[in-house]
Amino acid sequence: MKKIINYLKYNSKNLFNDLKDSLEPNNNTLSHKRHRQYYQKENRELLTGIVVLSFVVLIIFAICYYFLVFSPSIEELNTKKTIKINEVNTIFKNNTENIQAKHSIIAQINSATTQDAVESIDVEALAYPILKNQLHSQINEFKDKYDRVEVDINDTKNIMSVDNATTYVNSEKSLTGISIHKVDSVIVPLSINRKQAASGLLNVGDVVDIYNNIIDTDSEEYLNNTDNISTNRKTNKLVGGARIVSILRSKDSGVINYNMELDEYPNMRNLSQKNVIEVEEVLSSKAIGVLDESQLNLLLTEYGTRLSDYERTSNLGNLDVEYIIMVEIPRDSVVAVISNMDNIILTIPTYNAPLWVDLKM
Repeated sequence: MKKIINYLKYNSKNLFNDLKDSLEPNNNTLSHKRHRQYYQKENRELLTGIVVLSFVVLIIFAICYYFLVFSPSIEELNTKKTIKINEVNTIFKNNTENIQAKHSIIAQINSATTQDAVESIDVEALAYPILKNQLHSQINEFKDKYDRVEVDINDTKNIMSVDNATTYVNSEKSLTGISIHKVDSVIVPLSINRKQAASGLLNVGDVVDIYNNIIDTDSEEYLNNTDNISTNRKTNKLVGGARIVSILRSKDSGVINYNMELDEYPNMRNLSQKNVIEVEEVLSSKAIGVLDESQLNLLLTEYGTRLSDYERTSNLGNLDVEYIIMVEIPRDSVVAVISNMDNIILTIPTYNAPLWVDLKM
Protein backbone atom coordinates (compact mmCIF):
# COMPACT_ATOMS: atom_id res chain seq x y z
CA MET A 1 0.00 0.00 0.00
CA LYS A 2 2.77 2.32 0.86
CA LYS A 3 4.48 1.58 -2.43
CA ILE A 4 1.32 2.34 -4.32
CA ILE A 5 1.04 5.73 -2.59
CA ASN A 6 4.66 6.62 -3.36
CA TYR A 7 4.18 5.62 -6.98
CA LEU A 8 1.13 7.82 -7.33
CA LYS A 9 2.98 10.76 -5.78
CA TYR A 10 5.87 10.32 -8.15
CA ASN A 11 3.65 9.96 -11.17
CA SER A 12 1.50 12.95 -10.15
CA LYS A 13 4.60 15.08 -9.78
CA ASN A 14 5.82 14.11 -13.21
CA LEU A 15 2.37 14.66 -14.60
CA PHE A 16 2.27 18.16 -13.07
CA ASN A 17 5.65 19.00 -14.52
CA ASP A 18 4.59 17.74 -17.93
CA LEU A 19 1.40 19.74 -17.74
CA LYS A 20 3.35 22.86 -16.70
CA ASP A 21 5.79 22.42 -19.53
CA SER A 22 2.95 21.98 -21.94
CA LEU A 23 1.21 25.14 -20.72
CA GLU A 24 4.30 27.45 -20.59
CA PRO A 25 5.45 28.84 -23.97
CA ASN A 26 8.58 27.41 -25.30
CA ASN A 27 11.20 29.99 -26.19
CA ASN A 28 12.11 28.03 -29.18
CA THR A 29 8.59 27.78 -30.55
CA LEU A 30 7.52 29.63 -33.71
CA SER A 31 4.68 31.45 -31.93
CA HIS A 32 7.06 33.07 -29.50
CA LYS A 33 9.28 34.26 -32.30
CA ARG A 34 6.29 35.84 -33.99
CA HIS A 35 5.23 37.45 -30.75
CA ARG A 36 8.69 38.86 -30.18
CA GLN A 37 8.89 40.25 -33.72
CA TYR A 38 5.46 41.83 -33.31
CA TYR A 39 6.53 43.37 -29.98
CA GLN A 40 9.75 44.71 -31.47
CA LYS A 41 7.83 46.16 -34.42
CA GLU A 42 5.43 47.93 -32.08
CA ASN A 43 8.35 49.31 -30.09
CA ARG A 44 9.96 50.63 -33.27
CA GLU A 45 6.70 52.23 -34.40
CA LEU A 46 6.21 53.78 -30.97
CA LEU A 47 9.75 55.12 -30.95
CA THR A 48 9.31 56.45 -34.49
CA GLY A 49 6.06 58.13 -33.49
CA ILE A 50 7.70 59.73 -30.48
CA VAL A 51 10.56 61.03 -32.64
CA VAL A 52 8.19 62.37 -35.31
CA LEU A 53 5.94 63.98 -32.72
CA SER A 54 8.93 65.59 -30.98
CA PHE A 55 10.20 66.87 -34.33
CA VAL A 56 6.78 68.35 -35.17
CA VAL A 57 6.54 70.00 -31.75
CA LEU A 58 10.05 71.40 -32.20
CA ILE A 59 9.14 72.80 -35.63
CA ILE A 60 5.96 74.39 -34.27
CA PHE A 61 7.91 75.91 -31.38
CA ALA A 62 10.57 77.23 -33.79
CA ILE A 63 7.91 78.75 -36.06
CA CYS A 64 6.13 80.39 -33.13
CA TYR A 65 9.42 81.73 -31.78
CA TYR A 66 10.37 83.10 -35.21
CA PHE A 67 7.10 84.92 -35.83
CA LEU A 68 6.37 85.98 -32.25
CA VAL A 69 9.86 86.80 -30.94
CA PHE A 70 12.68 86.63 -33.46
CA SER A 71 11.02 88.26 -36.48
CA PRO A 72 9.67 91.33 -34.57
CA SER A 73 13.04 91.72 -32.90
CA ILE A 74 14.85 91.61 -36.26
CA GLU A 75 12.31 94.02 -37.75
CA GLU A 76 12.79 96.46 -34.88
CA LEU A 77 16.57 96.08 -35.19
CA ASN A 78 16.39 96.87 -38.91
CA THR A 79 14.14 99.85 -38.19
CA LYS A 80 16.66 101.28 -35.74
CA LYS A 81 19.44 100.69 -38.26
CA THR A 82 17.42 102.51 -40.94
CA ILE A 83 16.92 105.49 -38.62
CA LYS A 84 20.65 105.67 -37.92
CA ILE A 85 21.53 105.33 -41.60
CA ASN A 86 19.06 108.09 -42.51
CA GLU A 87 20.76 110.27 -39.90
CA VAL A 88 24.11 109.59 -41.56
CA ASN A 89 22.66 110.44 -44.99
CA THR A 90 21.25 113.69 -43.62
CA ILE A 91 24.57 114.72 -42.07
CA PHE A 92 26.54 113.91 -45.22
CA LYS A 93 23.90 115.22 -47.65
CA ASN A 94 25.52 116.67 -50.78
CA ASN A 95 28.89 115.89 -49.23
CA THR A 96 31.05 114.24 -51.84
CA GLU A 97 34.33 114.80 -50.03
CA ASN A 98 33.74 112.28 -47.24
CA ILE A 99 32.03 109.37 -49.03
CA GLN A 100 34.48 106.86 -47.57
CA ALA A 101 33.89 108.09 -44.02
CA LYS A 102 30.13 107.97 -44.62
CA HIS A 103 30.29 104.34 -45.82
CA SER A 104 32.48 103.44 -42.85
CA ILE A 105 29.88 104.72 -40.37
CA ILE A 106 27.07 102.93 -42.25
CA ALA A 107 29.08 99.68 -42.19
CA GLN A 108 29.51 100.03 -38.43
CA ILE A 109 25.74 100.43 -38.08
CA ASN A 110 24.98 97.40 -40.28
CA SER A 111 27.44 95.23 -38.34
CA ALA A 112 25.57 95.76 -35.06
CA THR A 113 23.69 92.62 -33.99
CA THR A 114 21.53 93.99 -31.17
CA GLN A 115 19.29 96.98 -30.68
CA ASP A 116 21.41 98.21 -27.79
CA ALA A 117 24.48 98.08 -30.01
CA VAL A 118 22.72 100.17 -32.66
CA GLU A 119 21.47 102.73 -30.14
CA SER A 120 24.95 103.07 -28.66
CA ILE A 121 26.31 104.33 -32.00
CA ASP A 122 26.49 108.15 -31.78
CA VAL A 123 26.39 109.26 -35.40
CA GLU A 124 27.01 112.94 -34.64
CA ALA A 125 30.00 112.11 -32.46
CA LEU A 126 31.51 109.96 -35.23
CA ALA A 127 30.84 112.63 -37.85
CA TYR A 128 31.97 115.61 -35.74
CA PRO A 129 35.77 115.45 -36.35
CA ILE A 130 35.17 114.71 -40.04
CA LEU A 131 32.84 117.70 -40.48
CA LYS A 132 35.09 119.96 -38.42
CA ASN A 133 38.13 119.28 -40.58
CA GLN A 134 36.04 119.76 -43.71
CA LEU A 135 34.63 123.12 -42.53
CA HIS A 136 38.10 124.42 -41.63
CA SER A 137 39.30 123.40 -45.07
CA GLN A 138 36.33 125.16 -46.70
CA ILE A 139 36.97 128.35 -44.72
CA ASN A 140 40.48 128.58 -46.16
CA GLU A 141 39.29 127.60 -49.61
CA PHE A 142 36.29 129.94 -49.98
CA LYS A 143 37.47 133.12 -48.25
CA ASP A 144 37.21 136.23 -50.43
CA LYS A 145 39.61 139.16 -50.75
CA TYR A 146 38.10 140.69 -47.61
CA ASP A 147 38.80 137.49 -45.63
CA ARG A 148 35.12 136.62 -45.38
CA VAL A 149 33.07 133.49 -46.02
CA GLU A 150 29.38 132.69 -46.19
CA VAL A 151 28.31 130.31 -43.43
CA ASP A 152 24.99 128.54 -44.02
CA ILE A 153 23.47 127.51 -40.70
CA ASN A 154 20.25 125.50 -41.09
CA ASP A 155 19.47 127.27 -44.41
CA THR A 156 20.17 130.75 -42.95
CA LYS A 157 22.89 132.75 -44.71
CA ASN A 158 25.55 134.42 -42.55
CA ILE A 159 28.48 136.48 -43.79
CA MET A 160 31.38 136.12 -41.36
CA SER A 161 35.02 137.01 -41.23
CA VAL A 162 37.44 134.10 -41.37
CA ASP A 163 38.29 134.55 -37.68
CA ASN A 164 34.64 134.61 -36.61
CA ALA A 165 33.80 131.62 -38.80
CA THR A 166 36.71 129.64 -37.34
CA THR A 167 35.69 130.54 -33.80
CA TYR A 168 32.10 129.56 -34.53
CA VAL A 169 33.07 126.15 -35.91
CA ASN A 170 35.37 125.45 -32.96
CA SER A 171 32.72 126.44 -30.40
CA GLU A 172 29.79 124.49 -31.84
CA LYS A 173 29.06 121.09 -30.30
CA SER A 174 27.02 120.00 -33.32
CA LEU A 175 28.13 120.80 -36.86
CA THR A 176 25.15 119.22 -38.57
CA GLY A 177 23.45 121.55 -41.04
CA ILE A 178 26.48 123.87 -41.38
CA SER A 179 28.23 124.51 -44.68
CA ILE A 180 30.75 127.06 -45.95
CA HIS A 181 30.51 128.85 -49.30
CA LYS A 182 32.14 131.73 -51.11
CA VAL A 183 30.48 135.09 -50.45
CA ASP A 184 28.10 135.99 -53.28
CA SER A 185 26.43 139.19 -52.12
CA VAL A 186 24.51 142.19 -53.44
CA ILE A 187 23.68 145.59 -51.95
CA VAL A 188 19.97 146.13 -51.32
CA PRO A 189 18.15 149.31 -50.18
CA LEU A 190 15.86 148.88 -47.17
CA SER A 191 13.15 151.45 -46.48
CA ILE A 192 12.37 151.06 -42.79
CA ASN A 193 11.38 153.05 -39.73
CA ARG A 194 13.46 153.79 -36.65
CA LYS A 195 12.25 150.82 -34.66
CA GLN A 196 13.17 148.47 -37.49
CA ALA A 197 16.56 150.17 -37.94
CA ALA A 198 17.91 149.25 -34.50
CA SER A 199 16.68 152.58 -33.09
CA GLY A 200 18.60 154.38 -35.82
CA LEU A 201 21.84 153.88 -33.92
CA LEU A 202 23.69 152.45 -36.89
CA ASN A 203 26.84 153.59 -38.62
CA VAL A 204 28.31 152.76 -41.99
CA GLY A 205 30.35 149.58 -41.63
CA ASP A 206 28.26 148.13 -38.80
CA VAL A 207 27.25 144.48 -39.02
CA VAL A 208 23.60 143.57 -38.41
CA ASP A 209 21.41 140.48 -38.43
CA ILE A 210 18.09 140.69 -40.26
CA TYR A 211 15.01 139.03 -38.76
CA ASN A 212 11.50 138.65 -40.09
CA ASN A 213 8.67 139.39 -37.64
CA ILE A 214 5.21 138.63 -39.01
CA ILE A 215 1.75 137.99 -37.58
CA ASP A 216 0.15 134.77 -38.76
CA THR A 217 -3.64 135.12 -38.76
CA ASP A 218 -5.96 132.14 -38.82
CA SER A 219 -7.41 132.45 -42.34
CA GLU A 220 -10.49 130.33 -41.58
CA GLU A 221 -11.52 132.52 -38.64
CA TYR A 222 -10.75 135.61 -40.69
CA LEU A 223 -13.08 134.50 -43.49
CA ASN A 224 -15.84 133.79 -40.99
CA ASN A 225 -15.55 137.40 -39.73
CA THR A 226 -15.36 136.34 -36.12
CA ASP A 227 -14.68 138.94 -33.48
CA ASN A 228 -11.86 137.01 -31.86
CA ILE A 229 -9.25 136.14 -34.48
CA SER A 230 -6.33 134.11 -33.18
CA THR A 231 -2.95 135.43 -34.23
CA ASN A 232 0.53 134.02 -33.85
CA ARG A 233 3.65 136.13 -34.15
CA LYS A 234 6.47 134.34 -35.90
CA THR A 235 10.09 135.46 -35.91
CA ASN A 236 12.84 133.86 -37.95
CA LYS A 237 16.30 134.86 -39.01
CA LEU A 238 16.72 135.80 -42.67
CA VAL A 239 20.34 136.96 -42.87
CA GLY A 240 23.29 137.13 -40.51
CA GLY A 241 26.37 139.30 -40.81
CA ALA A 242 24.87 141.88 -43.19
CA ARG A 243 27.05 144.99 -43.48
CA ILE A 244 25.71 148.57 -43.57
CA VAL A 245 27.01 150.35 -46.68
CA SER A 246 25.18 153.69 -46.39
CA ILE A 247 22.42 155.35 -44.35
CA LEU A 248 19.92 158.00 -45.47
CA ARG A 249 17.79 159.64 -42.81
CA SER A 250 14.54 161.35 -43.83
CA LYS A 251 14.95 165.10 -44.41
CA ASP A 252 12.36 165.95 -41.74
CA SER A 253 15.23 165.62 -39.30
CA GLY A 254 17.16 168.23 -41.30
CA VAL A 255 15.01 171.21 -40.32
CA ILE A 256 16.80 173.35 -37.74
CA ASN A 257 14.85 176.06 -35.91
CA TYR A 258 16.97 178.71 -34.20
CA ASN A 259 15.23 181.33 -32.00
CA MET A 260 16.90 184.20 -30.15
CA GLU A 261 15.08 186.72 -27.90
CA LEU A 262 16.55 189.74 -26.12
CA ASP A 263 14.66 191.76 -23.49
CA GLU A 264 15.93 195.06 -22.12
CA TYR A 265 14.72 196.75 -18.94
CA PRO A 266 13.39 199.25 -17.89
CA ASN A 267 12.50 200.36 -21.39
CA MET A 268 10.92 196.98 -22.10
CA ARG A 269 12.54 196.65 -25.52
CA ASN A 270 12.33 193.18 -26.99
CA LEU A 271 14.63 191.84 -29.67
CA SER A 272 13.77 188.51 -31.22
CA GLN A 273 15.39 186.60 -34.03
CA LYS A 274 14.21 183.42 -35.68
CA ASN A 275 16.18 181.34 -38.14
CA VAL A 276 14.96 178.22 -39.92
CA ILE A 277 17.57 176.16 -41.72
CA GLU A 278 16.66 173.23 -43.92
CA VAL A 279 19.67 171.01 -44.28
CA GLU A 280 18.30 169.60 -47.54
CA GLU A 281 18.27 173.07 -49.07
CA VAL A 282 21.78 173.70 -47.81
CA LEU A 283 22.94 170.48 -49.43
CA SER A 284 21.30 171.51 -52.68
CA SER A 285 23.09 174.85 -52.56
CA LYS A 286 26.33 173.07 -51.83
CA ALA A 287 25.79 170.75 -54.78
CA ILE A 288 25.47 173.63 -57.24
CA GLY A 289 28.45 175.44 -55.75
CA VAL A 290 26.60 178.38 -54.22
CA LEU A 291 27.97 177.91 -50.70
CA ASP A 292 31.53 177.46 -49.49
CA GLU A 293 32.15 173.71 -49.50
CA SER A 294 35.03 173.79 -47.02
CA GLN A 295 32.85 175.37 -44.34
CA LEU A 296 29.86 173.14 -45.03
CA ASN A 297 31.93 169.96 -44.87
CA LEU A 298 32.84 170.78 -41.30
CA LEU A 299 29.19 171.22 -40.35
CA LEU A 300 27.34 168.63 -42.42
CA THR A 301 29.66 165.63 -42.75
CA GLU A 302 27.87 162.66 -41.11
CA TYR A 303 25.23 165.05 -39.83
CA GLY A 304 22.55 162.33 -39.60
CA THR A 305 24.87 159.92 -37.81
CA ARG A 306 26.02 162.55 -35.34
CA LEU A 307 22.41 163.60 -34.76
CA SER A 308 21.43 160.01 -33.91
CA ASP A 309 24.41 159.76 -31.60
CA TYR A 310 23.42 162.99 -29.81
CA GLU A 311 19.90 161.63 -29.43
CA ARG A 312 21.31 158.45 -27.92
CA THR A 313 23.42 160.28 -25.36
CA SER A 314 20.63 162.72 -24.49
CA ASN A 315 17.97 159.98 -24.35
CA LEU A 316 15.74 162.20 -26.48
CA GLY A 317 14.97 161.88 -30.17
CA ASN A 318 12.48 161.82 -33.01
CA LEU A 319 10.83 158.40 -33.09
CA ASP A 320 9.05 158.95 -36.41
CA VAL A 321 12.19 159.07 -38.53
CA GLU A 322 12.35 156.99 -41.69
CA TYR A 323 15.56 155.47 -43.06
CA ILE A 324 16.81 154.06 -46.33
CA ILE A 325 19.70 151.80 -45.50
CA MET A 326 21.91 150.19 -48.11
CA VAL A 327 22.94 146.80 -46.78
CA GLU A 328 25.05 143.96 -48.18
CA ILE A 329 23.28 140.59 -48.07
CA PRO A 330 23.81 137.20 -49.77
CA ARG A 331 22.28 136.99 -53.23
CA ASP A 332 20.13 133.99 -52.27
CA SER A 333 18.45 136.04 -49.50
CA VAL A 334 17.39 139.01 -51.66
CA VAL A 335 13.88 137.74 -52.42
CA ALA A 336 13.13 136.92 -48.78
CA VAL A 337 14.38 140.31 -47.55
CA ILE A 338 12.59 142.41 -50.17
CA SER A 339 9.29 140.54 -49.88
CA ASN A 340 9.31 140.99 -46.09
CA MET A 341 10.65 144.56 -45.96
CA ASP A 342 7.64 145.84 -43.99
CA ASN A 343 8.25 143.25 -41.28
CA ILE A 344 12.03 143.04 -41.01
CA ILE A 345 14.01 144.16 -37.98
CA LEU A 346 17.74 144.89 -37.92
CA THR A 347 19.55 143.69 -34.83
CA ILE A 348 23.11 144.33 -33.68
CA PRO A 349 25.07 141.17 -32.76
CA THR A 350 27.08 141.68 -29.59
CA TYR A 351 30.16 139.96 -31.04
CA ASN A 352 30.52 142.91 -33.43
CA ALA A 353 28.77 145.68 -31.49
CA PRO A 354 29.60 149.40 -31.89
CA LEU A 355 32.11 150.99 -29.54
CA TRP A 356 29.42 152.77 -27.53
CA VAL A 357 27.89 149.43 -26.46
CA ASP A 358 29.03 148.66 -22.91
CA LEU A 359 27.96 145.21 -21.73
CA LYS A 360 29.94 145.43 -18.48
CA MET A 361 27.58 147.89 -16.85
